[in-house]
Amino acid sequence: MSFRQGMLVDGLFEILESFGGGGMGLVHRARHRLWNTEVAIKHPRNEFLKSLEQIRAFHSECSVWSDIGLHPYVASCYYSRAIEGLPCVIAEYCPGGSLQDAMTTRSIYRGEEENCLARLLSISASTAWGLARAHESGLIHCDVKPGNMLLTDHGTAKIADFGLAVAFRPSQLDAKAAGLTVVFASPEQIRGEPLTPVADVWSWAASMLAIFTGGVTWESGAACGAVLAEFMNAGGKAYRIPPMPVPFAVLLGECLRFAPDTRISDFGQIAERICQCYEELFEESCPASKPDLELISADSLNNRAVSRFDLADLPEVHRLLDEALSVDPLHPEASFNSALLAFAASRKYPAAFLERLRQGTQVDLGEYRPWLYLACLLNSDGRSQEASEWFAKARGIAGPDEASEIQRLWDLSNQRKLSPVLAPPISGEDFDHDSTRFGRLMEKAELAIREQRMDDARRYLLMSGDIPGFARHPKRRRLLSQAIP
Repeated sequence: MSFRQGMLVDGLFEILESFGGGGMGLVHRARHRLWNTEVAIKHPRNEFLKSLEQIRAFHSECSVWSDIGLHPYVASCYYSRAIEGLPCVIAEYCPGGSLQDAMTTRSIYRGEEENCLARLLSISASTAWGLARAHESGLIHCDVKPGNMLLTDHGTAKIADFGLAVAFRPSQLDAKAAGLTVVFASPEQIRGEPLTPVADVWSWAASMLAIFTGGVTWESGAACGAVLAEFMNAGGKAYRIPPMPVPFAVLLGECLRFAPDTRISDFGQIAERICQCYEELFEESCPASKPDLELISADSLNNRAVSRFDLADLPEVHRLLDEALSVDPLHPEASFNSALLAFAASRKYPAAFLERLRQGTQVDLGEYRPWLYLACLLNSDGRSQEASEWFAKARGIAGPDEASEIQRLWDLSNQRKLSPVLAPPISGEDFDHDSTRFGRLMEKAELAIREQRMDDARRYLLMSGDIPGFARHPKRRRLLSQAIP
């Protein structure tokens, strides 16, 4: 079975475009009709579908990938499932293409040298943060390369394609055909030895070397350490590419030590050192700073719940939504989705969830979503006059970019066809400035509370509530409970 442009697959996915994908897989851009968002559908080529054991391994690996949840530097895996007889992974679609594509077209090197260097270091840090999160989750990627680093439309780099490499490596003898890209592979991976997380460290460093050299100039990943040394001895600069900073070259050298147990092994440390290098060069913080995972923890749980809803795993949906609301009692999407599930069971929207959304409108004053979700629930319950008032408030708060989504949900509420919604990403490169400001205000509030200056603490906490997306931050809630009796 092949997916073609214009097809409606499984009654849910409208195929918009198909790509060749990597050596072992095919990729399709599709629109998820209920979520109203674009996703990537990836599946192995038929020649790699050799056993049920491989298919089970594929789903197992993708399940671990999906458990990572929402992360600014990891392409989200929503779930894996069989579609038209093929094992498929449904993942986040990144419209900027791969880092390999950007290298080939040289779009990554555009602009003034200083701006270009800042971009390359930011990409290096963001991909390191993404791999740090993967390793924390127990995942070894096994095929880290520029082709598996994707770019958003804002240029943020994300790690993708976990699970595909591991699950479809038929044997050590056939490793070069599936689950291994020789020019980026570590020496131990090329030898067919058991892999540890430092194999990803080598492959990541080889990928960063390729970015600064403008492409691969070696035949085997095992040569990357020597290539780096030769490159730096020759001045560390490729044609029309900024020179590699010496501290960054030193870091790559530590990642490309031949013996696995002598390499730097912690991607968190790697990312921190890149950020330090960035700050020393540009006298400002790196845009790809350490992500605030506490901020997006409830979002992650909600989105995993919505994904499980697609698979009709209702017990897990309820568990994840309950956990999201325990993290953030006023989480708008989790409250909305919980209300929908309750309505499906009892034909009634529980007052508790409606009240959570009402409270959310008072806490996060600049956020339109609690107003919108409450309006849609009331409208679908036949309370149209009250709903219209809330809907008008939602439209008044939202910007022009959200207008179409607001109208879409309102139209669905008129038709009584509401379905669970995903939480939009609210962290990453675009939120670095707000995150830094929020962190400073939290530090001041904590100090004021320790020194019993409660008026100052409340003032800092009030100021932090005006930062978009941060008003319901768990840390802010904890400090508010201490500052306000």
